[in-house]
Amino acid sequence: MASQEDTRKGNAKAKLLAEELEKEGLDAGYWLPKVMQNLGIKCREALQHLDYKDYLQLECEVRYPWEKRALQKLLKIRDKVSSINVEWIFQAEHLHPRSAKVTHLEELIKTLQQMKEHIHAVTYAPASSASAVHVTKKKATLTSSLAIYSLLQSLQERVQKDMELLVLLIASSTGYQVENSTFQHLLGHPEIQCMAKEMAVAHEEYVNLKERDDDRAEASLQLMGLTVASERQELSPEQKREHFNLLQKHSGVTDWERLERDLHSSLSSCLDEKLDEERMQNILRDLEDTFQTPEPPSQSKSDSRESKSDEAIANQEFLQLLKRLGLQSHYPRKMGMGNFHTICKTSLQDSQPSKDTELPCYFLQRLLTVDYQVRCLTCWDDSNPRLAPMPETTEQESFENFLDDLEEAAPEGAVRDGHVHPMDLQMAIFHCADDFLRQTLATKLAFCQLALPLLVPNPCTSHIEFPLYALSQIQRSWKEGEKSGKQSGAKSYNNKLIFQAQTPIVSFIRIGSSASSSKSQLLNALLSKRKHDTFFHRHCRGSTRERLLMEGVVEIAWYCPRGSPDDTFERCVAFCNLHGDARDHGAQLQFLQEISAVNVALVSELEHMDNRGKKLLQDLLQSPRPLICLLAEKENVAARQASKNIKIGIKNRNEAELMDQLTKSIKDLLELGSNPHFSLDACVDKARQHGFIVDADQPACVTAKAKAKELVDLLKKEKLSEIKSQLLLLQGKLWDQWCKKDKELTRLQEKGNKSIEHHRSQIEYEKKVIRRKQLEQAFPLNSLMKSFLGFLQAQPADTKKYFLQWMKVFMDELSCGRLEELKRDYHKLWSEIRTGKKNQEKTMENADLQSQLDSVSEELNDSSVGLEHLLREVGQIYEALELMETKNYNFDKLPEIAAELMVLGYPMELMDGDASYLPLQWVGAIFDSLIERLGDKRVFVLSVLGIQSTGKSTLLNAMFGLQFSVSAGRCTRGAFMQLIPVGEELQQDLGFDFVLVVDTEGLRAIEMANKQSLNHDNELATFVIGVGNLTVINVFGENPSEMQDVLQIAVQAFLRMKKVNLSPSCLFVHQNVGEATAQEQNMEGQRRLQKKLDEMTVVAAQQEFCDISSFSDVIGFDVNTHIHYFAHLWEGNPPMAPPNPSYSQNVQQLKSKILQAAQKQSQRSILRLSSLRVRIGDLWNALLNENFVFSFKNSLEIAVYRRLEIAFSQWTWKLRSHILDVQMRLDNKIRNGDLQNVTREELEVLVQETSDAIEKEVEKYFSEDKDHETLVQWKSSTELKLNDLKEALLRETKKKCENLIELQKEQRKLDARKLEYVDELLRRSRELAVTLKGKSLSERELKDNFTLVWNKWIAEVSRAARPPERVDIDAEIDDVLLGHFKEPGFHERIRSFPKGRGFSFDLEKHVMKKMHFGVTTRSICDADVINLKDITNDIIAGVIANIDKKEQEKCDYSQNFIYEILNEVQEGVNSVPSDEKCTFNKEYCIDLSLYLCKMAAERFKVMHEAFQKANDPVMYLKSKREDFFQCFQISCQGATSITTFAGFLCDKIEPALCRAVYERTAKDIAEDMQGKFPDFRGNRANLEVCILRYLAEQENFESFKQYLKFPKEFFQSYIETRVKSHCLDESRRLKKFLDFSLSLLYRNILSAVSSSTQIVKDRKDREDKVSLWLDEFCRELTEVISLPRSDLKGIEHQEVTDIEFLSSAMAEALGDLRDRLKNEFADADMSSFSTQPHTILAEHFSGCWEQCPFCGALCTNTMQGHDGDHHLVFHRPRAFVGAKWSETDHLVIDICSSLVASDRLFKVGDSKLIPYKKYRDAGPRFATWNILPDSSMQAYWKWFVSHFTTELEALYNGKFQGKGEIPEAWQRITKQEVLSELDRR
Repeated sequence: MASQEDTRKGNAKAKLLAEELEKEGLDAGYWLPKVMQNLGIKCREALQHLDYKDYLQLECEVRYPWEKRALQKLLKIRDKVSSINVEWIFQAEHLHPRSAKVTHLEELIKTLQQMKEHIHAVTYAPASSASAVHVTKKKATLTSSLAIYSLLQSLQERVQKDMELLVLLIASSTGYQVENSTFQHLLGHPEIQCMAKEMAVAHEEYVNLKERDDDRAEASLQLMGLTVASERQELSPEQKREHFNLLQKHSGVTDWERLERDLHSSLSSCLDEKLDEERMQNILRDLEDTFQTPEPPSQSKSDSRESKSDEAIANQEFLQLLKRLGLQSHYPRKMGMGNFHTICKTSLQDSQPSKDTELPCYFLQRLLTVDYQVRCLTCWDDSNPRLAPMPETTEQESFENFLDDLEEAAPEGAVRDGHVHPMDLQMAIFHCADDFLRQTLATKLAFCQLALPLLVPNPCTSHIEFPLYALSQIQRSWKEGEKSGKQSGAKSYNNKLIFQAQTPIVSFIRIGSSASSSKSQLLNALLSKRKHDTFFHRHCRGSTRERLLMEGVVEIAWYCPRGSPDDTFERCVAFCNLHGDARDHGAQLQFLQEISAVNVALVSELEHMDNRGKKLLQDLLQSPRPLICLLAEKENVAARQASKNIKIGIKNRNEAELMDQLTKSIKDLLELGSNPHFSLDACVDKARQHGFIVDADQPACVTAKAKAKELVDLLKKEKLSEIKSQLLLLQGKLWDQWCKKDKELTRLQEKGNKSIEHHRSQIEYEKKVIRRKQLEQAFPLNSLMKSFLGFLQAQPADTKKYFLQWMKVFMDELSCGRLEELKRDYHKLWSEIRTGKKNQEKTMENADLQSQLDSVSEELNDSSVGLEHLLREVGQIYEALELMETKNYNFDKLPEIAAELMVLGYPMELMDGDASYLPLQWVGAIFDSLIERLGDKRVFVLSVLGIQSTGKSTLLNAMFGLQFSVSAGRCTRGAFMQLIPVGEELQQDLGFDFVLVVDTEGLRAIEMANKQSLNHDNELATFVIGVGNLTVINVFGENPSEMQDVLQIAVQAFLRMKKVNLSPSCLFVHQNVGEATAQEQNMEGQRRLQKKLDEMTVVAAQQEFCDISSFSDVIGFDVNTHIHYFAHLWEGNPPMAPPNPSYSQNVQQLKSKILQAAQKQSQRSILRLSSLRVRIGDLWNALLNENFVFSFKNSLEIAVYRRLEIAFSQWTWKLRSHILDVQMRLDNKIRNGDLQNVTREELEVLVQETSDAIEKEVEKYFSEDKDHETLVQWKSSTELKLNDLKEALLRETKKKCENLIELQKEQRKLDARKLEYVDELLRRSRELAVTLKGKSLSERELKDNFTLVWNKWIAEVSRAARPPERVDIDAEIDDVLLGHFKEPGFHERIRSFPKGRGFSFDLEKHVMKKMHFGVTTRSICDADVINLKDITNDIIAGVIANIDKKEQEKCDYSQNFIYEILNEVQEGVNSVPSDEKCTFNKEYCIDLSLYLCKMAAERFKVMHEAFQKANDPVMYLKSKREDFFQCFQISCQGATSITTFAGFLCDKIEPALCRAVYERTAKDIAEDMQGKFPDFRGNRANLEVCILRYLAEQENFESFKQYLKFPKEFFQSYIETRVKSHCLDESRRLKKFLDFSLSLLYRNILSAVSSSTQIVKDRKDREDKVSLWLDEFCRELTEVISLPRSDLKGIEHQEVTDIEFLSSAMAEALGDLRDRLKNEFADADMSSFSTQPHTILAEHFSGCWEQCPFCGALCTNTMQGHDGDHHLVFHRPRAFVGAKWSETDHLVIDICSSLVASDRLFKVGDSKLIPYKKYRDAGPRFATWNILPDSSMQAYWKWFVSHFTTELEALYNGKFQGKGEIPEAWQRITKQEVLSELDRR
């Protein structure tokens, strides 16, 4: 017993101690255990005995800086602390303030960070003590003081007053005293962290502002002085006064309150967000001027150089060849890049051509994959000769017989056509190709180390073509030695376009024909020691004697040395080869003589040479150019000394010796000083002089080249590294700043005393400032961009292609040399730094090297200027133009230009490689333009990922012929995308129309080494893997470190995709692994890679917090089929090595595998362009956030689900509508007494047909919809919900029917007594009528007779009837309440409860606080109070609705009604969440129950009275007096009574008809609105948007208030309003609806009359025809109206013989009834409906009603009990649930979707703090919500808050001040902006 007493006393003391803690604002749940355990105190009184050392023990436990001050105040040691000056610290340490070397703010921040880390390390060290922590804090405080003092001194010396003020303001807010340069208390970890963070942030913001606007920067600094405070605290007036003194000292202001207001105003109005009209007009005029359309240059489809007369004399053999190859439709020059890039059937398999018409396609595909064996491509079909079968002979063939028949066989071609010569195939394609395809062919041939056509005779004309443009894109690199006197110098490296290279040209010609020697073979041996067939010769595979198109063709190839001792030539040399006998090709020979440095002539038949040959040889000898004469028929020729003309006999010579001699001769002759060097560019003039046609002379090409030259000349005016900063202004610093600010929106921070929304508004404002700055710099457009855009917009497609190619040429020429120098410098510095680190040399020297490296890296980036930078600038111009509210058609021309370039086959930048950012608006606009141009095509996305410089782009170029940059000194930066069309014949098979290839910047790029490369790589990998259907992961070589890097990054990206339900696939390409043919080697490699992948998966899974151990668990991965091993790219050593044929085969196999994998891809993952645009946005927005998985919003799935919701709404309406019809029919049958029982099976049958039809619709929707593969995940749940709804509706219908049947049964019991009297009175009435029958009595006399006996009859009934039973309702209620509560003195409390008293919720009286760790909760916040009030209102509303329903049913009072009220109260009390701080107490239950019961009692009495009255026989009979009189009258009148009979019957029909009309009309109105109104045609989210629009348009705060506080009630009220406005507007639709229903029912009744008449008139056997007619009539109408047969007993015995006359009388009476009702309906309103139309709609749209746990907004899911998380349209400020900042009345304006992107925390219960980013960890109430970060404007509720500020403050009893101050940007939001935002949802 004593123990219990001690416990009680201990709890009481602890409670008092907790109260003391809470007085100072400290959380008792956290601090009470700390105080009691750490200090050993048990009661409040012990606090006064604590000293400073005790405080130090607690100081280590503080979580926020403000808690320190609270603890000091609690322990009353503030005065003690103030006396402990830092001077004492100096004395204790025997130190005096000395000047520390801190001269810049960065150094101070670094010092503060070191001190913070030191304190943290000591505090949390295992054996740390309070004294050790105290000593550490003293040192930290001393060091910080000295550092701040030193910095302030330096700033004063440099007269940097602004920076001095910034440091002083932030330091003083943490307790720094300027007078003695010390802090007034010891600094801890939180204070130092806060100070360092504030300084860094404030400095960055100030510098950014100062760059833009000095005045604004100064205003910002002064405002910070009045607002900056330590973390999570506001400045007190005293602190503001101190800061103001500092400001006054620096700037001379006098009134700080006025200053603060003025500064806020100045900052907010500094930027006029809407560009002034004049500025806008200037921009629009500039765009108009840029895009003015000049006359397009005339450009005929056919080549202007070829006349029709030329075509008329076409070479018939050539045309026959074209026909044989299937190329006739492509000649001349009609084959374009589409034929090269388009994916055709040959891409799907690695096969051989089977017929000649397939040869061109196979040639292009093989050349695409850089297979040099393409030049041997032939078609070997069944007609080719094979070995004859062995003759069946036993005779031995003799040697003589074998050699007998030595006659020469006829040439193969003479007997039949042979195969097409490979060079004829190549040249035929060349003649059919346009300039752009020719260029690509030449580039690919050069890559394969094959000779290129230099001079090409046209086979149909006498013209010779010089294809300079075709050769202008070939890039070659080489190293050659530089001569310095006789000494060889360093090797010079060259990497340039070969057509611009000045090289000596060695020309090979043939005079005569030699059967033994091949000029081309000799050239091949010169060029390649491996004897690669650069030039095709007679011994190449596929060669035939007959060739058609090579005669007179001059081919060219270059020898490029690699700087090795075994190089054949030390410099780059061009070799030309004239095919055919030189005597027949004089023009070509003359041209070669003019450009050649050395001529080499292969001479045969010297002795029999004709005069032409001798003349030609003589000219060569006399030429100033050296000549080497190769004599085919001579073995040894005497050499002449020092001659420029050399003879060499080649007959029977050793090939190696011959090559050595020939090589030496050429080298010696090239050394002669007089030899000319020509570039192909320089040869053009000579070609023109000879009358050759130069492809670059076409008008379109000339125009394009001139424009490109003009633009590049503009670039050349600037220093290379300054081109971007001077001419491409938008993509530099401003773009970087904008990107940084945009990213900050996803990492919002609480700054000082400003809210998250303030921070957000500030960022959005700064983004607009940057965009405006961009606009100011962009317009008027500079000459470069104006010309660039104008040309691209105005010129035809071919001219654009020429232009872009020349731009690329000139821009590469501009930057290539300098980039190579910088890269060499970079690698040299990099190597030195690595060497220094290994040798552990001095860090200072390494730091200098690192600084130099950074400088080179920056210049490397700045000097890298390409076409992509110009297009990036266009994108930035477009994004900046988005700032303008007025859109203009010229804006769209920018993305249209980019889209056209993509269609033409050019790559477009997807992600900016320099800023590592994706310009979402620009990319989206490009996709929109693509859709407009191509249609919304299906796209398969192929991404490529790998370490930098591992051959990714080369692989893509080989696989698809793409134009991604692989040379010119630049690697791919960022991510680029390029469209590849799929051939029409394949589109159906593959399931898509285009392949979009995404090539990426290499992972671990050197340029990114100092820029958080790991995070960058992870983002890049996640993006490209997410956007791709299939990702090729490229691994190069066997370097385990590189493999690990790329695998870890890729695996983590795939794991993220799995977590957000995306399922891309991957293929691994392992390049450069040699010719590993052994299966065992491949298997071992696969095993190792599988093991490595699994290891990486485990690591990535730990980082992503999921339990996965195998890579195959992440994606469908088969190690046997998803890994491809690639051979080395080169067959030998570059630059003269050809590509490895095995590499080409690997490329083709990989390409086939990719397309086969694409073919198997589910159609769900193949997106259309519009969907891909959305997916890119979703991925990028999620990547911007720190947590990708948490932030990813699958907009495509959401859109599909929204459409499903709409379809679901339509299906459920069909079902609900049909069941409403069934319900009406069954109700009529029950009321008519024709239905006594309703079974579940019967109801099932009635709805089966409709249910089956809906099921078929559902099945069709899920199987045939374009998104059926996405929908399938919701199929089963949708079917289940539809079935559940059907079951619920059937249950409800059955219940209603059963209730009605029971009611009817009870009514029949009550009616039984009444019917006895009715029958008796009817009998007496008929008897009286018989006595009066035949007498001519007037109606007055009949009435008098009837009245006389009626009074007598009623008197008899009254005497016989039992009096009704009366119930004392008040007494029963008292008894039930007493039994329920059993409280002493409760009876008196019931008696004293005032009549008519309302219920008033009293916080003090009705609420109890919960206990937490034995401690009562602190004060209850307004949000809790609002929640409790809402629950109370719901309870009251529920009880009232229940009573309303009972009144409508006209039932009698029952004691059960009281128990229902008490249960409703208890359920409401139980609905308070268990984790709330408070709940209702018993006093609440009593007061509310008393109020509700007393209120209900009055209504129950009225109900009881009405019921008794309705069922009293006497009262009932009196009410039926007129009916009895009419029956009496009809009986008296006899045959003439038919009209009265019809009138009586119509009177009975009228109320039933009215009821049926209103029931049917209610359903019709609901159906009409559901089909026609946008509000009700979609899903719940759509309805929510319509409600918000309605509220905004009305601008009625009371309506908003209802919506916020009672959303469900407002929802119904809104629907009711819409229904009323639809039905009761000027057109009076309600009358039309009612008339329609009336007409329908009227026809039904007429039909019943006719049908009944037909049946009865033929029944001669029946005397009681009226009774029979009434039976048939009621049976026909049993489901139409409620007309019980029993109600017509009074007229069933009437003598009516003429049934047909009855029918016509009924028709007439019914017509009168219809007209009468129509007149009544003209004035009808909605009150006449028993079932309101809006109730039907409300039930239909009653989806999910869960509310966001943070802001109270409603979930907008259409389906009740839906799968997945709750979601909604707009989150809103937390003020709407009454949230206020701690210990203030300042309302919280932060919005959930901003909070989840911030660093803020929220409290669950009394102590647990959880980051908003991890809100799901807070428990079930939070875990079921999907709240995504939203960086959009979210203007709606911001406008509402700023528009109704005063009203909201009054409603929530708070102020929008302090942290709750409304940002200025909110005030500027207009209603039109709000409505526009709603339109976009």
